[in-house]
Order: sequence, then C-alpha cells, then structure tokens
Amino acid sequence: MRIIVVGLLIAVIPLQAFAAASKKPVATKQSMTPAPRKADPCKQYGAGFVQVEGTSTCIRVGGSVGIGGGVSH
Repeated sequence: MRIIVVGLLIAVIPLQAFAAASKKPVATKQSMTPAPRKADPCKQYGAGFVQVEGTSTCIRVGGSVGIGGGVSH
C-alpha cells in the first residue's frame, strides 16, 4: 500500500509543476490615479472594525495563537 501511495505522489508532483509553469500571467491594466477613499462608517466603533460589503454592519475579527509545552520526569 505504501508503495502505491509513493508511486502516485511521484507521478502527480511533476504534473502539478508542469501545469503551474504552463500558465501565462494575465496582464492587468493599472490606473495612474488612486481610487477615491470613502468615509469610514465603522470609525465610531474603534480601530480594527470593518464594514461588511453590501451591508451597514461593522465587525472586528481577532484571534490569537498559543504554544504550550511541558516536561515530565
């Protein structure tokens, strides 16, 4: 079973690399003038709040990451 999985990986990885290399980058047209800035409707709630597109709702998303460890004798 392990040989089959390794064989499939060996067959698929070069195909993915070839497919990624064969894609041509799409040219984008850049304007020289910046887009006008809208007034921030969520400013009254404080820093970090953003407006949900298409609504008048303001939200703030946050989070944290923690790492713990221990030693047992």
